[in-house]
Amino acid sequence: MDDDDAVRALYLRVDPIPDAPAPGAGRACICVDVGDETIVALAEQWMLAHADELTCVRSSGCGCCVIGWDIEGPQAVIETLPAQVGTAGAWPSGEAAPKPRRFRVGGSLWTRFPRRR
Repeated sequence: MDDDDAVRALYLRVDPIPDAPAPGAGRACICVDVGDETIVALAEQWMLAHADELTCVRSSGCGCCVIGWDIEGPQAVIETLPAQVGTAGAWPSGEAAPKPRRFRVGGSLWTRFPRRR
């Protein structure tokens, strides 16, 4: 596999999300601005170097302005993550996010989005 294929596979990798970190595993979030080519290259190099050791990789960035991954792997590997590309710790959870209101078909948008005065 050449470098282009390896990078493509990295961006397409989507592992199942484990409920809790495996024993001895750490988690981190990687988020880089696509406009900073140096930091993007650093993140890609680190991810490619450790891809086989990471037990979970999930893309979390839009790709148009930021590139992001939620990763899990051995704590020793996570600790080598350069500070410029990520932060170690728990992944963000959706528990604190408000539940979206459902829109009823045939209902009025004006009742869903009330006018503020």
